[in-house]
Amino acid sequence: KLLVSVRLSPKGKYNVMNCFHAFMDYAWRSKRIPEMPPFPKKSDFGLVEPTIRWLPEERQMKIINAIPEIHRPIFLWLKYHLRRPAEACALHKEDYDPFNSVFVIRRSISARKLVDSTKTNIEHLIPCHSAFEPYVINLMKEPGRLFFTNPRARRANKRYTNESLNRLWKAACKATKEDIDLYSGLKHSSCSQYVNEKGLSISDLQTITDHARIESVRRYAKVEVARRKQLMELGSLIQLHKAFTEEG
Repeated sequence: KLLVSVRLSPKGKYNVMNCFHAFMDYAWRSKRIPEMPPFPKKSDFGLVEPTIRWLPEERQMKIINAIPEIHRPIFLWLKYHLRRPAEACALHKEDYDPFNSVFVIRRSISARKLVDSTKTNIEHLIPCHSAFEPYVINLMKEPGRLFFTNPRARRANKRYTNESLNRLWKAACKATKEDIDLYSGLKHSSCSQYVNEKGLSISDLQTITDHARIESVRRYAKVEVARRKQLMELGSLIQLHKAFTEEG
């Protein structure tokens, strides 16, 4: 009855029922209810995995280069390290290990506040990409505890926000005549580039992104349409060649 009464998208219904499931689980563990009631299965929500939008690296870099130079480092960091924007905003200088050239992802932004945990409550060790290393020295010299600071920010700590990143990204997209959101243009695009442009395997991508489950990265392996067409035509050519060979 609750599921039917929720007037939201399938994903919205799924989120509401997950919250209610957690509530009922707590009630059961504290012995306030004798047993857990049966909940709908995930397949009952009619969830559809959205198609990932992504850009080839050349077009992605045109957008990044259209961003003012003073703001460019945080966008380059997101491109090369495949992390969430909130994690970049929350990154501290002490989260960078200069001896091993590694970032420790241990913080994020939730409800516009800095929190000392990631979305998954797991710390991630992410090696610094060689293309980003030249920026590290200058960023570490900047005043303050944050790794990235927004010189145009009004707040005292000069922290970037999701809103400020989105404004800069949208302006750069407009200048380059692109239409793609921040998350798709950076993380989704970089992950898809590794598989579809650079030829890495899914297991390789899982190692880079530090995902716990391979299902989380499998969606990036959808071969682009142009490559699919090439393979289809190649199959037709092989079949034609075989027919001619048999006739000969």
